[in-house]
Amino acid sequence: MMRSTLLRASAAASACAALAGVVGCGSDDEPAGSFPAAATAAPGSGTVVRDPAQLAAGLLAAPDLPGDFSVVPPRTGDDGPAVPPAAPTDPPDCGRLLSPIADQHPGSSAAASVQFAGPSYATIDIDAASYPDAALAAAFDAVQAQPRRCAAYTGDDAGVHIDYRTTALAQPPAGDASSAFTLTATSEGLTLTSAAALVQVGNTLVQVVVTAPETVDPGVLADLTAAQVRKLRG
Repeated sequence: MMRSTLLRASAAASACAALAGVVGCGSDDEPAGSFPAAATAAPGSGTVVRDPAQLAAGLLAAPDLPGDFSVVPPRTGDDGPAVPPAAPTDPPDCGRLLSPIADQHPGSSAAASVQFAGPSYATIDIDAASYPDAALAAAFDAVQAQPRRCAAYTGDDAGVHIDYRTTALAQPPAGDASSAFTLTATSEGLTLTSAAALVQVGNTLVQVVVTAPETVDPGVLADLTAAQVRKLRG
């Protein structure tokens, strides 16, 4: 799947300027950041969401997003072949990076996700999981640690080699605790970048991921993350 996405991204790379008003493309000389000290999760509020529909209602919707983004309908058994499994990575554990929080760390009481597709192959993925107080800090720590463990790794998608790199991403404080990073996938001269934020809002952990060819404007991720926190807080 990453290979096909990279191929589509190559067609859009020359149109990077078109993303500036929607997702944004950064310059090639933006400095890469080493990871700072890990953030610490705040104590839980004791209010745990147990209804996935309630959690889904707290996620951003298409009218909340910049530009021309539309919801990608979830796949069902009637939609044809299942989504192919993720391409294997080395180390294998790094293949879980950017997967939904509930898949990265078990024990959530409810989980929900939504995906949006926009111009020039830009996408926005948001997922959330609610955890009881006793499991909240461990879940936050586990998801935050994943990009730090996977600073450099490789993948193989249908025989095509992919190099992955993660770097810290400076973002304004958000929610009760937060952390952010950038994941860059490169294959045969093609580049796809994802900017991701992990945010705690009470007993809910939410992940906001913006993906585009070349680079992503950090300000777009910051704005989306702030909007998501406001919506979860009501």
